[in-house]
Amino acid sequence: MRKRKEIQTVSWRLAFTSAVLLVLSYPPFDFGWLAWGAFLPWLFSLRACPTPGQAFLQSCWIGLIFFTGTIWWVGHVTVVGTVLLVAYLALYFGAWGWLTQRLLAISDKRLANRCWLFAALFGLPAAWCLLEYLRSVFLSGFGWNLLGHTQWNWIRLIQIADITGVYGVSFLVVLTNVALCLAFSLRSAAQRKAILGIAGLCLIAPLAYGSLCLRQNRPPLFSRSFAPSSILFRVAAVQGNIPQTQKWDEAFAEAIWKRYEQLSAHAADEKPDLIVWPETAVPGYLMDTEAAGRLPDIVRAIQVPLLAGVPVFERGKAFNSAVLFSTLGGPAQRYDKVHLVPFGEFIPLRPLFGWLENIVPIGGFSSGHRFTVFRDGFPSFSVLVCFEDLFPGLCRRFAQKGAQCLFVLTNDAWFGRSAASLQHLQASVFRAVENRVWVGRAANTGWTGFIDPYGKRLP
Repeated sequence: MRKRKEIQTVSWRLAFTSAVLLVLSYPPFDFGWLAWGAFLPWLFSLRACPTPGQAFLQSCWIGLIFFTGTIWWVGHVTVVGTVLLVAYLALYFGAWGWLTQRLLAISDKRLANRCWLFAALFGLPAAWCLLEYLRSVFLSGFGWNLLGHTQWNWIRLIQIADITGVYGVSFLVVLTNVALCLAFSLRSAAQRKAILGIAGLCLIAPLAYGSLCLRQNRPPLFSRSFAPSSILFRVAAVQGNIPQTQKWDEAFAEAIWKRYEQLSAHAADEKPDLIVWPETAVPGYLMDTEAAGRLPDIVRAIQVPLLAGVPVFERGKAFNSAVLFSTLGGPAQRYDKVHLVPFGEFIPLRPLFGWLENIVPIGGFSSGHRFTVFRDGFPSFSVLVCFEDLFPGLCRRFAQKGAQCLFVLTNDAWFGRSAASLQHLQASVFRAVENRVWVGRAANTGWTGFIDPYGKRLP
C-alpha cells in the first residue's frame, strides 16, 4: 500500500512537471523547444496510472495548470468566466490522457506486436490533433495556444503548415514525445531503432520541404494562391495604445480622435497606399453624428484611403465592423465580423447558457454573413476582426475568394500587460503560411506589424 502511494505521488509530480514545461513553451517565456520533451513526464505518469479514470483526472489537472498558466489574462475581463473556461478546456487534456493510458497499457502487454507500437506512435498524435480541432470548433471554438503554435519561431519547420495546417506541426511534436517514451520502455534494440528512425524521418521530411520553400523565396510545391508580385503595396498600420478603461469613456473620446488623427497624418507623410486602424478604434458607432462627419474629414485631409475598425448599428443590430473609406471621403466597402467571440460578444446556445449573462460582461453583437474581399483600387484583401485569425477554415474562405492579403484588426487592450498579444500573434503567423498570403496586424496595444507568406515577422 505504501509503495502504491509513493508511485502515485511520483506520478502526480511528473504530471505537474509536464504542465510547467508546456506553460514555459508559450509566450511570455516562449521556450518552444521545451515542447519536444514536455509530454515525456506526462506519458510516464500515465504509465503509472492504474486505471483510465485516474489518468483522466491526472490529465485534467495538467490541463488546469496549463490553461491557468497561459490564459490567466482572460481574468482581466471576467474571473468567473476564466474559471469556467479553464475547467472546460482541461477536459480535452483529460480525454487525451484517458485514451493514452488505455493504448499504452495495451501496447505494454504486446510489445512484440509492432502493430500496437505503431498504433501508439501514430494514433496518440492523431488523437491529440483531433482534440485540438474539436476545441477549435465546438461551442464556436477556442483554438488558442495549440501545440503547433510553440514552433512559430522555427520558420523552416512550419512551412509544412501550407499542406497540413497548424495541426500537422502539433502532430510532429506529439509524435516525437511518444517515440521517445516508447524507446525508453522497449527492451529490443531493433524496436527502439525502428521507432526512433520513423520519428526521425517524420521530422526530416518537413524540414526538407521547408528548406525547399525558403530557398530563394521559391513558391511551395502545393500552394495554389502564392503570388507575391501581385500584393506589393505600401500599408501603414496605426497603433493608438488606448487603455481599455478609456476606449468607451466619453470623457476621453476627443483625445482618442486626436490621437488617431495625429498618427494618421504622420503616417500619410510616408505616402502609403492604405492606412489601417485597429478594431473598434473609433470611439462610437459609424452612424453617430461625430463619427459620420469626422472620419470622411480625416480621409480627405490625409488623402490616403483608410481601413478603420468601427462598430456599426443598423436595422436594430450592432456589428463589429471594418470600413474602408476612399479619398473621396465616403465608406467604400464594409466587412461585418463573421465569427463572434462566444460568451464575449454573444451567448451560444442561449437557452442553456443564458444565465451567464448575469455574471459575465457579454456584448450584444450580431454576426455578419459575407466573406468580404476588398478590391477597389488595391490588390485584393480581406479583414479578420479580433480573434478571427484563430480559425484556419475561416481564413481559407477569404483566400479562396481571392484575398491576396489579410489584415487582422484587433484590440488586445482588454487583457492588460500580458502575453495575450504575442499568443494571438502566433496564430497569425500560421495563417500566413497556410494560405501563403501576407498578413498585416493593426492592434490597439501589443504587436503591430506584418508577416510574410513564409511566417517571417516584419514589425
